[in-house]
Amino acid sequence: MSAPVERECQQTSLVAANYLRALKRYGVDAFYGVSGTDFPSIVEAFATASGGQDMPEPITVPHENLAASMAHGHAMVTGRAQAVMVHVSVGTANIVCGALNAYRDYVPMLLSAGRTPVTEQGRYGARSRHPHWAQELFDQAAMLREAVKWDYELRFPEQAGDAVHRAMEVAHASPAGPVYLSLPREVLGMEAHQAAELPDPGTVSRPGADPAAIAKLARMILEARHPVVVTSHFGADPAAVPVLAQLAETWALPVVGNSARRAFLPGDHPMHMGFSPDTQYAEADLIIALDCEVPWMPDISTPKAAENLVQIGIDPLAATYPMRSFPARLSVVADSKLALEALGAELGTPGSAVAPGIAARRERLDAQRSRDRARWAADGAVEHLNPASASAALHRALPKDAIITNEYPLRPEQCPPAEAGSYFGLSPVGGLGWGLGAALGVKKALPDRTVVSVLGDGAYMFNNPTACHFVSEANDLPVLVVIFNNGCWGAVRNSTLAMHGQGAAAAGGGMMLADLRPQPDYEKIIEAHRGLGLRASTVAELDAALVRGLEAVANGQQTLINVLCDY
Repeated sequence: MSAPVERECQQTSLVAANYLRALKRYGVDAFYGVSGTDFPSIVEAFATASGGQDMPEPITVPHENLAASMAHGHAMVTGRAQAVMVHVSVGTANIVCGALNAYRDYVPMLLSAGRTPVTEQGRYGARSRHPHWAQELFDQAAMLREAVKWDYELRFPEQAGDAVHRAMEVAHASPAGPVYLSLPREVLGMEAHQAAELPDPGTVSRPGADPAAIAKLARMILEARHPVVVTSHFGADPAAVPVLAQLAETWALPVVGNSARRAFLPGDHPMHMGFSPDTQYAEADLIIALDCEVPWMPDISTPKAAENLVQIGIDPLAATYPMRSFPARLSVVADSKLALEALGAELGTPGSAVAPGIAARRERLDAQRSRDRARWAADGAVEHLNPASASAALHRALPKDAIITNEYPLRPEQCPPAEAGSYFGLSPVGGLGWGLGAALGVKKALPDRTVVSVLGDGAYMFNNPTACHFVSEANDLPVLVVIFNNGCWGAVRNSTLAMHGQGAAAAGGGMMLADLRPQPDYEKIIEAHRGLGLRASTVAELDAALVRGLEAVANGQQTLINVLCDY
């Protein structure tokens, strides 16, 4: 038996420093930190490095939900997991919502937290504050284990590099998602050899499509009169969008979003059939759910073509959802881009036998698209402010490079994303308090782009606005915040009226436990952070405010527009 090979080592350094260097080596640009008494060695490591290029940039974040949302936004546009570190058990509790958002949105993220010192005396970093006893849990990671792909605790000083390598490869493997690493204070404060060279990050390939399954799907498309593609998450990989665009154009395949949270086709694409599948389902005889967890709502309406459902995606069965009943004729487990490329190769170009059917379908879709666009334009042209007219105003004002994060209120029919990677909606788990933090993370990753965060007034409160505006100012991350302010939680009110529309709650307009009046002057909050606060109660006022706000953001000043909407 051969002896173990010793790694070539340089001088010793703090384990915290080795950990931070490993983060940088494996693709982490930003360290979003919500610090506590478990951070001293992290602070010392950053201070010793003094701007060194071998560590990620430390960013002070005053709330855990904001830190997770910023890392989420950063990773959405770069494809690389960023690092979050929070304070022991209590900080972990505050990132559970952010972990759930990332987990259901397939966004890679390295979540970490200090571990309350295990030792009471005798070791460097042992307990020295009263909360150190109360903060210890039997299993700190248990509170978020269902919301991450992997969790581990750093146990020995020489493990730092290996632990980061393992965390990052799991986070990025399909389906991507968050991971969690706890970091005991005693271990971070130890000295360990600094590895001369960390292993290469390596590449984890994406799953390709089964050729037999693709051949079967191609036959189903050829035999269908009106196949429909429905998606929620497609477009997370911007490079996949042109592949779908070409396939849909060639074969006259209508593509529709169902609670779509990415730009799945350019807004002017002839096969972009909007954001509600009901009209397409009325004619469909084949439904292709592409990166789509919920293709329809069975309790509301089940399409006639439900028995001809095909699912495509890295997790087409949504296997981590405890209950999901959408029986499919075919489920293709594959990266959607690779699956579409294979499907395009299998289908080739339309032959003479199918050309008349495709031409007829294209004619039907052109007529439907024209009717829909005319209706959407009319909805957005009303004189009073509502989500449609406010969204249309935003669409008129946005520069071509704009990226939008939408936490509920934006109407994509009136403000269709122009290109792949320009629109990001809230995770399907619906953890509020994401949109503004995500916008800041996007701005951190892409500082030259115009970034707009569209929020409801309730969502704005969930975003911990003081923390968000502080980070924006302190880190020179100017974004435009547009609040659609209706003085209530619309989702709560609408759900109440849908279930009890003839009940006692309806007599009060469904506002019980949804009323957010009296409404604060939200535009004043950003002024406390030297930002520009604006208010609009008419379409004309909003048009003017958007011009002024976008100019301010371009000049480096964060801006908020409080839009008084009736909806």
